[in-house]
Amino acid sequence: MIAWFSALAARMRRGPAAGGEVGAVFRNELASHAGADLLRRKRLKVAIFAIGFGIFSAAIDLPLPAEDFYRVVRAELRSRPAPQDIAMIAIDDATLNGLGKPVPSRLEDSELIQRLVDAGVEKIVFDRAHADPETPASDAAFARTLARHKDKVWLGFSPKVEVGFQKVEPIAPQDAFRRQAGLAVMVGIARPFGLSVIFPTHIAFEGKSYPSMSALLADYHGPPVDYRPDYAFNPKTVPTYRYLDVLRGRVGADELAGKNVIIGKTDVESPDYFVLPFFGKVSGSYFHILGAHTLKRGTPVDLMWIPALLVVAIAILAQALNRSRSSRPLWAATLGLAAITLVLDELGIDIDIMSALLAAIAAAIGFRRIARKYYSSEVDAMTTTALGLEKTGADLDVYALKIANLAEMSEEWGERELGEFVNTLITYVKGPGEAGDVAFERDLLVWLAPRIGGEELERHADGLALMLKTAISHDWQSSNSAPAMGIDTNHDLPVALRIKRAMQAADEAATRGVRFIINDAAHLEARNHRIELIRVLKKGLRDRSIGVAYQPKIDLASGRIVGAETLIRWQPDGREFVNPQDLVLAAEAGERINELTLVVLETALVEAKQAIAIDPRFKLAANMSAKSLSDTHLLFDIMTMLGRFNFPPENLTFELTETAKLEDDRIAPQVAALKARGIGLSIDDFGTGQSNLEYLEKLPSDELKVDKRFVQNMAISEESRAVVRATIEIAHSLGKTVVAEGVEDLAVVSALKEMGCDQAQGYFFSPAIPMADLLAMMGGVRKSLNA
Repeated sequence: MIAWFSALAARMRRGPAAGGEVGAVFRNELASHAGADLLRRKRLKVAIFAIGFGIFSAAIDLPLPAEDFYRVVRAELRSRPAPQDIAMIAIDDATLNGLGKPVPSRLEDSELIQRLVDAGVEKIVFDRAHADPETPASDAAFARTLARHKDKVWLGFSPKVEVGFQKVEPIAPQDAFRRQAGLAVMVGIARPFGLSVIFPTHIAFEGKSYPSMSALLADYHGPPVDYRPDYAFNPKTVPTYRYLDVLRGRVGADELAGKNVIIGKTDVESPDYFVLPFFGKVSGSYFHILGAHTLKRGTPVDLMWIPALLVVAIAILAQALNRSRSSRPLWAATLGLAAITLVLDELGIDIDIMSALLAAIAAAIGFRRIARKYYSSEVDAMTTTALGLEKTGADLDVYALKIANLAEMSEEWGERELGEFVNTLITYVKGPGEAGDVAFERDLLVWLAPRIGGEELERHADGLALMLKTAISHDWQSSNSAPAMGIDTNHDLPVALRIKRAMQAADEAATRGVRFIINDAAHLEARNHRIELIRVLKKGLRDRSIGVAYQPKIDLASGRIVGAETLIRWQPDGREFVNPQDLVLAAEAGERINELTLVVLETALVEAKQAIAIDPRFKLAANMSAKSLSDTHLLFDIMTMLGRFNFPPENLTFELTETAKLEDDRIAPQVAALKARGIGLSIDDFGTGQSNLEYLEKLPSDELKVDKRFVQNMAISEESRAVVRATIEIAHSLGKTVVAEGVEDLAVVSALKEMGCDQAQGYFFSPAIPMADLLAMMGGVRKSLNA
């Protein structure tokens, strides 16, 4: 079905402006200036900004705390016991209390070294520098012990450190100790908030390269690198022995044999404490052990932020170039990076992802703002703001399609059904491809299409509106969603302004019940005229100075006057007569139609009582907009007026004009109330606009009026004669009286009588005249027809 309507749309769109090379030029114009391309440029700007922001944040370590926190979280997820080959000899409070001194002496350190060597310890590392002298005897004894176990013992040292304006002088063992023992670096760099620490594997000091304690404990022989200890190793599972217990021989040799050990302070007054997330304060010596276990897996690799940001940058650019509004690929790339870091951590590969995440967030926010501003939230279409980005539209017409009763339909349908409905309409609109991007806003579709001129545009608009109406009725079984189009052809104006005017024209077309309105210079002039009419109308209604006249309705069989139609004949402030149709449209646009109806009806009821006095069967006809029938307040005022003037309801007929589509479910109770009072209903201008066979089915009318365009063409058009004849036959089969409008010559009168038409009105009998003239005519027309 969609293919059939697309083919129909293709045929309707073919015309001089869309054919051959000219059509190709227009299509190229649409392609090069389409709203989608402009939005793509905006998304590219967002992408470039987001990627640049990510690079800048990485360069200044902006997301460093978040990076370290996520690294800690990953470590907690990977938490495991520490290997048992490296042990901690803790100088704790119990040791210091047992020794009765704040720090073990060098003699005690010498004895401890001997016990550890005897137990089969591989390496002994002091997390102390032994820089300050003690007594000559103890220092000498300690030097001798170091000399005996020269390849077993290492003393800690700290090189000169400069961080910002702070400078820390080097701390190193005494020369006598340095000659007998190895040196190991005992410093690291703590990151902000203590969430991580950086250790070197080697440091140059006084022209030589020395290993860090962690590299020494791990027997690391790889290239010098700076790395982060893996916090996945649980420090509580590190084999830990009290200094005093080892010193007193209370730790068995089998517990220490083959291990590397580090000797460090864990007493409460030690300054060597750092925060290990999820564990609290932990002695610095444990960090060296965690670092050693990290290095045992191999040389750590720090890829920094470049790979992650590169992946996210590709995802951002892909989304910027893709028309899809979904951010799923972007978030998939980001979440994928977040997940893959868990695997990389196990392999000793470290990457920073937070700068990439910041870039993704910045891009997502930018893309979301563009989507909210330039894309419809209900369907897969842009907003009119996006189409308004067009800088020029000299070769383009702006179309707006209003979908009547979409709000009511959305209450009955789900969001998915509503989206399918609108997307189907978009498919029909785009047809063979001449239309550009289609925007959706509220209940309006808006698009740009190649410029079409003159009558070709009217034919195209009428055909497109008819196609869409048929599509809605057929595919969606909805007869209440008649589309109305507005088309702006003011090519010199900015596109954004033209879009607003096309939307206003579509709203006006829906209100007036017409299929389309072309918002050209003539329409703008008419709109300005209508605005002036609204101003004059307000004054006329306030002063109740609006004049009326009556056009007689003649019974063709007898030739007598059987009624009259009330028509507005008004000269505001003594100027020229106002066109009644223009006045009614102005009243509807200014929400004054009901007030105008009451003012005209009040005058007509008072004057028509004189005609009823002459002929009790005289019928007064007054025009009423079909949509006014849904206003219960108006009908109440009419009933009140009938009672006030004691006017017989059966002598009154309302002619329903075609200014709005008839909705039987909204006006059925009002129609029933009118019929119950004896008031007649007539379908005016039958065969045009909304007055069609649907009206005959839904409206319990007494009378049908054939539009004057068919009546006046009867003499020259067989088609018009056929339409009139068919209308009369249909009406009579339904038991309705037929009135022909616009009768201007005797030949038409004769033809109508031959067809069996009941009544007629027109200039052949009389124009609209004051009531006094009508009263004088009553009884005279019969003679003229019979002559």
